[in-house]
Amino acid sequence: MARSVAIIGAGQIGYAAAYNFAFHGWDVRIHSRTRPAWALGERESFVPYIAGEDPAPHADVVLDTIAFDEEDVAPFDPDAVGRLIAISSASVYCDDKGRTLDEAATNGFPEFDGPITEKQSTVVPGPDTYSTRKVRMENKALDLFGNRATILRPCALFGKYSRHPRELWFVKRLLDGRSRIPLAFGGRSQFSTTSSFCLGSNAQKMAADGAGGVFNMADDPARTVAEIGRVLAEWLGYQAEFHLMDGPPQGSVGRTPWSVPEPFVVSNAKADKAAYFCVASELLSSAQWLIDLNPADWREAFPQLAAYPWDMFDYEAEDRFFASL
Repeated sequence: MARSVAIIGAGQIGYAAAYNFAFHGWDVRIHSRTRPAWALGERESFVPYIAGEDPAPHADVVLDTIAFDEEDVAPFDPDAVGRLIAISSASVYCDDKGRTLDEAATNGFPEFDGPITEKQSTVVPGPDTYSTRKVRMENKALDLFGNRATILRPCALFGKYSRHPRELWFVKRLLDGRSRIPLAFGGRSQFSTTSSFCLGSNAQKMAADGAGGVFNMADDPARTVAEIGRVLAEWLGYQAEFHLMDGPPQGSVGRTPWSVPEPFVVSNAKADKAAYFCVASELLSSAQWLIDLNPADWREAFPQLAAYPWDMFDYEAEDRFFASL
């Protein structure tokens, strides 16, 4: 008899997980408010579901891609769920001075001695920020399921069916024919990324293996902003000059979704040791999905990008910047 998995959420992680579980013979139920945007395979089914209102699913494995706080995982019954896999975030980490990504704008950007491991301090659980709530969610999952809980901490996610495709910053500029692209901090910023496909693949492997505990999920290697741009430009066949700016962005000029003053690089060593690898190889398929999607209005298609506190594509400001050099 095939094993069953209930996947909560139909975004990029849900898509990647559904594909990988179904490929390996699991019966997949996708629980979300609306039908997935992708065509369902023969082993996949859709269950209309509103978290906190509808009864929590029962399955051999529940993969919750949208759990945000402790009340989101509290309804899962350990007697009716074999394993709970919950998606958290690498934003839960804080440096030795207590600085985090959430408060970087006011308290300063966190600084770490090297790649961040699972042993690094995290924020205190509580209701205050996105990350404190994620830690509270993690703790509740572990309290309920013990070693039958698997907590995954990804970084800047990307992949097909993303609602927050950061790589659009480069893809749109290249397709729009921008011949000069400014990059703050000399293009050296490193902000670890995570392929949603790798995340979904590893979730399936961990479910099959019965792997419990907390695992970082970060692509290896951690590309710099300039490296991301060059990979995409070469693949698209576009000639573009990446202007490496000294120092921080000037307003919106040079400000990418990955532009940070200090490296935020997450170690995948624990997962690698258990053969749960994340290789930075899915960027191009994600870019191709964006090109094929070709939304008439990127703001409408990707409201999370549109909500950034600066204009993502202020070409006039960039032209003024280059004219002033």
